[in-house]
Amino acid sequence: MQPVFAQSAPSPQHPGDAGYDALLAAATAPVRDALGTTVVVEVERLDRLGRWAFLQGTLRSPGGGRPDYAETSFAERAAQGGMSDVYVALLQAPGEAGAEAIDTSGEAGKAHTSQSAADGVPDWKIIDYSIGPSDVSWLGWPAQHAAPRQLFGF
Repeated sequence: MQPVFAQSAPSPQHPGDAGYDALLAAATAPVRDALGTTVVVEVERLDRLGRWAFLQGTLRSPGGGRPDYAETSFAERAAQGGMSDVYVALLQAPGEAGAEAIDTSGEAGKAHTSQSAADGVPDWKIIDYSIGPSDVSWLGWPAQHAAPRQLFGF
């Protein structure tokens, strides 16, 4: 059974918004870890709902074209046509159990999120991600992780 979330619509996050840079850095960490600086994520959407955040983006070379996976762990998969340019990540800010279901503050996650001492920004944790999936790998994430379905746009 899906939990009920008090805040029903995701809040799009944009460059310049408070906490955007920290959220984006956390969301793209798996790409940096796997591919270094050979691939960047072009953000299509970065939405937040309560303690949850979802990034959907396109993998690009630093120059903006299609990534070259030749020298990466994805080389064989890419050569066989099994690598899309999609990147998705699901994140959660820490908080009390069940807090995401009762947040009504309008400033999603603020009351139930641990804050970094330096800047008051939530410490985001990657819950799941998919680099270059050949299918809609995040379709089951709402049920699998008890994440709000509306965060994903379906």
